[in-house]
Amino acid sequence: MQSEANSTPWATLFFALLGLAWCGYVAFPTGNPAPCISSGCALFRDFRIAGVSLWWVGGAYFFLLAVLCLKGNRPAVRVLAMLALFADALLLLVMFFTAPCVDCLVVGAIMGLCYYTSMRPTRDSWFAGVQITHSILLPVWFGLFLGNVVLAADERIPQYAIGNTRTSEIRVFFSPSCKACREAISALGNAAALYPVMEVEEDFDAIIRLAALLKINMPVHEAILRSINEQEPTPPLAAHERAILCLQLLRNKAHLLRQGFRALPLVQVNGWPGERPASLEPPGAREVSPASPALPQGQSPGQAEEGAELPLPEFLVNPGALEQCGGEKAEPCEEKNSTPR
Repeated sequence: MQSEANSTPWATLFFALLGLAWCGYVAFPTGNPAPCISSGCALFRDFRIAGVSLWWVGGAYFFLLAVLCLKGNRPAVRVLAMLALFADALLLLVMFFTAPCVDCLVVGAIMGLCYYTSMRPTRDSWFAGVQITHSILLPVWFGLFLGNVVLAADERIPQYAIGNTRTSEIRVFFSPSCKACREAISALGNAAALYPVMEVEEDFDAIIRLAALLKINMPVHEAILRSINEQEPTPPLAAHERAILCLQLLRNKAHLLRQGFRALPLVQVNGWPGERPASLEPPGAREVSPASPALPQGQSPGQAEEGAELPLPEFLVNPGALEQCGGEKAEPCEEKNSTPR
């Protein structure tokens, strides 16, 4: 009869083979899965240790672990599983401060299960009555793993946008009560995707009105002015819809704070100052407000010549010209609570 030290840990063997299959699936060119759902995959998929792919290192570990399991060498299995979990904890720490990789998290979860099952007595069947040796390694690893899972999930939840959401070339984070925000939105017209942020209580209903007005294809410069008019009817929302919208607006604001921005508007342009974004072509610029800096002084949108190349808004050419509301270095917007007459 085999002693406990020389018996085959079947559960650990199963997870070792599962990890070997996953590493091979990612490592081989013909077996690469679809693009990972997190940005960390692009960062760590080609990561190498001494010129060797991280996935080949992982495959070698799972192969060696499976061989030791088949030989029934439990002490060696436990030591190898512990060393691998320690190495994975270091990788999780790096990912926590860079970007989470979902493919790596799958491998990490399998490593955790290998360690977990290798520490249980053989008389137990799989996870029944598990008694893990007291160790700080497992809770530390689990904390880092859970933190990366949360970051990966947070990365996949998009910010809340209204207006021209079909393009991500230009994104404007704004508050309806901020005069500088309204001027920026009017200047860009339909060229930008709008990401609302609630700065004052009145912004909440203004954002609801703005989303409804843009949905009926009202020109942006007119919709933003009507949205801050308290006399404008506010579309009714159910309690759960208002709660969801509140969370979405909080997420937009959290995005700003994480990037270190306090003042509004925040205008983000993808690919600038390279080729001019197609969304800024003259046909889309016809909806710019007459008071917008996108047009020459004294010229209204209707006076623009057909097919003429309109000058870009000054704040896109010279970001220092953009006025802002709030923040430590920006003057507070005096008209935050005012409505147009």
